[in-house]
Amino acid sequence: MDEPMENPGFDEEEELDEFMDDDEDVLDEDDEWLMAPVTPPRATVTVSSTYEVGGPSTATSVGHTLTTMASRVATQPQMIDGLCVRMSTLEYRHGELVKKMVKVSDGKVANSITIGEIHSRVATVEEQVYVMESQAVQLIAVPRQDVIVGLSQQIQTLQMTLHGAELQNQQLRTRVAEMDSREGILMSYMLWMEERLTVLEKRLLGLPSGTQ
Repeated sequence: MDEPMENPGFDEEEELDEFMDDDEDVLDEDDEWLMAPVTPPRATVTVSSTYEVGGPSTATSVGHTLTTMASRVATQPQMIDGLCVRMSTLEYRHGELVKKMVKVSDGKVANSITIGEIHSRVATVEEQVYVMESQAVQLIAVPRQDVIVGLSQQIQTLQMTLHGAELQNQQLRTRVAEMDSREGILMSYMLWMEERLTVLEKRLLGLPSGTQ
């Protein structure tokens, strides 16, 4: 009995097209596909070695099939080389991506440290500003109290001075009134004296010429 030739269900062209149709985004590729073996099983050809003497050959005609299998087997090394190159490219890109992730992680850590330092500095500055504001309020409040006390003393002094001036004014008015009354008395005396002088002059003029 002739044994039929085994042709595994592996389509090299279809697999090659699937690999070649992948885009540049290697992050979305399936890990199982990357870990799967890429070397396809070799096709086996079994030819019957049993011949019937004097009769027709029972060997299966394999001319066309052998040619097809030979061409497919010849293309397998090229496909394997392409897969190896693509795998190397993927590994290189994966390494670069890991480096970028490390850089990003380091940058995030550095930024976190910087942000923490900035927060601590801001908190320190805010505390210093609060202390300075409280000190400024105290410094402003003390002079204001001193000024208020000084002004109060000055007001009291001015009030006392004003009260003294009013007393003096009242005394002056009293003296003026007294002087006015005295002036009236003096005026009446002067008028009386003038009248007396007039009377005396008339008496002197009315005497005889011989009288000394």
